[in-house]
Amino acid sequence: MKKKLKALSMVIVGYFTLLIGPSCVEEQLPDLFARCPDPRDANAIDITVDFAPYLTDRYATSSDTVDFEDFFMVLDLEAEVLSETSSSWTFGRAYALSCAPIYNFKNISNIAVTLREPFDDLSAGTDISYLFETLEGTQLSDLRDFQNFIPTFGLYYQNTPENFSQMSLRIFLFLRDGRQILVDTTSPTLKTN
Repeated sequence: MKKKLKALSMVIVGYFTLLIGPSCVEEQLPDLFARCPDPRDANAIDITVDFAPYLTDRYATSSDTVDFEDFFMVLDLEAEVLSETSSSWTFGRAYALSCAPIYNFKNISNIAVTLREPFDDLSAGTDISYLFETLEGTQLSDLRDFQNFIPTFGLYYQNTPENFSQMSLRIFLFLRDGRQILVDTTSPTLKTN
């Protein structure tokens, strides 16, 4: 009987904790069903390049060998926020947990990928932006609208490379004022068989 009373008292305490607890912290928790905030105007000030898959708490590096079917390039644009709108990210406003930051990038003209070394039948210096696509199927060479844009996105290589090959790449972030931000990188070794 003592065990049943103890279990019942635990259930009652748990029940009251559920009733009282949320009222104490309701203002601090985001609303899981709330809408996301509007995009913020921003300028891109830098770009980081990584390669998936994400292995043992890190992205794949040039010293890794990965299955081509798991491979994609991850671009991460660092943003400098230009203005806050009345409906943007503010303290005291609850937004859905799944909201990623979204920006209206004002200074990006385009992003390009070229080869630093020959790859498959393509020579060094070749612009291969048309061979990388977003998840939505837009070729990087056609991407010109950087409004309502999530700054971290994946690009999938559309040709099947030779087995155990690596891409040596130069990524260009072209800005509207004529400046360029360059990143040189080498993909992991791509296993296709």
